[in-house]
Amino acid sequence: MVNYFELMNLPQHYQIDIAKLQQTLRQLQSKFHPDNNLDASVSEQNLSLSANTDGFLRESIAKLSALKPEQASAIINEAYNTLKNPDSRASHLLALKGISQSINQPIRDLDFLDDAMSFRIDLDDADSQSITLLSKKLTEWLNNYQLAFDEVYQKIDNLAAAEVNDDTLTKQAIDIIQKLQFLVKLQADVAKTTDELAQQNFDNDDDLYV
Repeated sequence: MVNYFELMNLPQHYQIDIAKLQQTLRQLQSKFHPDNNLDASVSEQNLSLSANTDGFLRESIAKLSALKPEQASAIINEAYNTLKNPDSRASHLLALKGISQSINQPIRDLDFLDDAMSFRIDLDDADSQSITLLSKKLTEWLNNYQLAFDEVYQKIDNLAAAEVNDDTLTKQAIDIIQKLQFLVKLQADVAKTTDELAQQNFDNDDDLYV
C-alpha cells in the first residue's frame, strides 16, 4: 500500500503539521494537476523542476510520474484527505502496521453513547449562541480522543515487529478510531447547523428592512 506520510513528506506519527501537509499538497498539485499537463507529459514536466526543489519532492514526483496525471492527482488528493482527518489518519497508521481493523462494529462504550445522545439533543435545540459552546465542547472532545490515540499508537510503534498485533493495544486503538469517526461526522453536523443558523439570522436581518 502507498505510505501517505512518505508521499506527503511527513513523519509517520499521529500528530502532524497540517500547514506542512497543505504546503506539500500545493507543491504536488502544481506538478500533477491535469490542467497543468495539457501540453506536456509528466516526464516532460519533471525535466523542468527547479534546482531548489527539495529531495523529498523529487522522490514523490518520481513515484507518481509513471502514472497518468489524473491518476497521480487522485492519489495526491486521497493522501491529503486521509491525513487531514484525525480518524482516517489513525486508520492509515494502523494499516501501515499491518493491523486489520473491524472498525464498522457498533460502539459499545455506554458512557460515550449517552454523552453523544445528549450532545445530539442539544444540537437539535441549538441557537446562534449555544452552537458556539457546542462547537467548543466538541473540539475539546475530539482533542482528548486524538491524544488518547496518539498515546496508544506510540506504544504500538515501540513494540517489536512480532508484538505489533498486541490484542489489548489493538483493541484500544480501534475503539478510539470508532469514536473519532463518530465525532468527525458529528463535527460536520455542527458545521452544517452553524451555517443554517447563520443563514436564518441573515434572513431575519433582511426582513427588518422590508
